[in-house]
Amino acid sequence: MEKLMLGKDIKKEVTFGCKSSLGECFSLVRRGHETCGDSAFIFLDDEKGIFGVFDGVSGEEGAETASSDAAIAALDVLKKYKKADAKAVSKALRTAGRAVTKGCTTAALCFVAKDGSTIVASVGDSPVYGITREKDIVLELPLGRVVKKSNSVLKFFYFRNIVTSVLGPSGSEMHVHTRAGRLKKGEMIMLASDCLNDNLFVKVQEGYVVDATGTDDLKNIVGRLRKPRSILEKISENIKKRIREGRKERKGEVLIPKNDDLALIAFRFK
Repeated sequence: MEKLMLGKDIKKEVTFGCKSSLGECFSLVRRGHETCGDSAFIFLDDEKGIFGVFDGVSGEEGAETASSDAAIAALDVLKKYKKADAKAVSKALRTAGRAVTKGCTTAALCFVAKDGSTIVASVGDSPVYGITREKDIVLELPLGRVVKKSNSVLKFFYFRNIVTSVLGPSGSEMHVHTRAGRLKKGEMIMLASDCLNDNLFVKVQEGYVVDATGTDDLKNIVGRLRKPRSILEKISENIKKRIREGRKERKGEVLIPKNDDLALIAFRFK
């Protein structure tokens, strides 16, 4: 099963789910701006699963075209493999970068082979989360942003939109983060655009950010849910609610929500 959800074609929201003997996945792409700059793809059969999220950089002309062209190019490279490694996903991302001729986009990719061996990769600040059977959630790759923990709260939120690397004709060097692992039965991988992490609570102490991953907040949202569709639908509704309600603070945490396009993919192994 193959599905491309291209930002340039999305009017409001598109969802898609499918299953194979490898596992179960669900995806959601929602427009938050005048045009949707986010794109995603799913490729799932009994031999492999390939997933990608692309977040066209807002403020740059052609964001929706950039993410769409990158998604098509990356999938075209990866679906030729039965099993991928860091070299393969890096090749896919660099090919995708060359396919973007207008605008620029961040990216997150995941390739899962039949035996559960997994490679994840990203350029920019599109997050990749791992969800264990014990319901722990971890950020699998560093976010390519100029801000980080230890920044002041003011600096963090003011500059959080600035990424260190993108796909496209930006003139800067592309930095690809990769990580290999192996999924066990019931474990999950979730890919997202930055609309997710920008709408999670950040941990702060004495005016400084001490944890910007949002994983504890995300764990509370996911709760006991185990189905990809249920998880993504709950995340989506929480983001909508937080955007409506605006800034919030609680002990040791702060949330400054941001309206944006949203792309999410969750895959549960076997």
